[in-house]
Amino acid sequence: MQTPKEALLALYRGEKADFIPEIYTTQKDIVFPGDRYFPMPPDPYGTGPDAWGVMWTNQGPNPVVNGNTVAKDYKMFDDMDEWKEHVKFPPLEFMPLDDIFNGMWHGMQCNRDEHVISCLMLSGQFERMNQIIGMENALCAFYEYPDEVHEFFEAMCEYKLKCIDIAYEKLHPDVIHMHDDWGTNNNMFMDPDLWREFIKPCEERYAKRIHELGMIYMHHSCGYIMQIIPDLIEIGVDVIEPLMVANDMDELLEKYNGKITLAGGIDNRVIDSVDGTPETVIKEVHRVMDRYCKPENRFVPYYIPAMEDRWFVYMGEVNKYGREIYQKNA
Repeated sequence: MQTPKEALLALYRGEKADFIPEIYTTQKDIVFPGDRYFPMPPDPYGTGPDAWGVMWTNQGPNPVVNGNTVAKDYKMFDDMDEWKEHVKFPPLEFMPLDDIFNGMWHGMQCNRDEHVISCLMLSGQFERMNQIIGMENALCAFYEYPDEVHEFFEAMCEYKLKCIDIAYEKLHPDVIHMHDDWGTNNNMFMDPDLWREFIKPCEERYAKRIHELGMIYMHHSCGYIMQIIPDLIEIGVDVIEPLMVANDMDELLEKYNGKITLAGGIDNRVIDSVDGTPETVIKEVHRVMDRYCKPENRFVPYYIPAMEDRWFVYMGEVNKYGREIYQKNA
């Protein structure tokens, strides 16, 4: 019988798993420094700068559940023709990366024998653009300043490639977990052809570097991204999450099963409903796992939690039910 780590890595690679492990309890996401405001000592509702100078406000004491957001009304500047005057990339060579990584490793109680070790790289090129100039200006920039957006994304890509190299050198993770949101609840933020022109080339370079170093490429994008799943497969993304229910999981498995690991399918609106209960969470877990967790499917349940007590119920039930679901669905 595989360990949870072995089973999760098998699912990520498109290999046979003995059972379904739960991602949050099996995978440790060590955050690459600089892309969010993490005060010391912790201030659960504080506002402060990340390494880029962007101001963030924390939304609560647990960064996984509560998260943080760009501070209200914050913009570094207005238009992308000004980016070279204002954007200063974090000075990686002067940051105490070893101390930060070691602190997170011990604080998260990472164990290389037991856990899938991941380096989570927040704020991809589109997210960073909208964090510095606001979402409306960022979306308009594709049309108003296409050359400048290309230049900024190319600079961002070079920076992220350096981050990937550093993560490999200092952590030797199993997974590089990139982060760039591209979707609303019912469509993408931008036309898919714009994504292909501006964003896909960078993603292809990330995938190439990650695979050259022998690691798995997991990408996070909230929202509806059905149109570009074939592109993600083409460039070599191994795992896509959280695949919210706006995406048609049945269609994705019918068309692309075996080509990419689909992590998602859980309806967070059900789990985090104000009327929800532990029984509601368990029912939703069983609904999804009964439907999609089959030995032939490259699928693992996943969602982005918003309520800590429901999240703990979810993790426990996936771990429990995941030990028997393949026998049930065989």
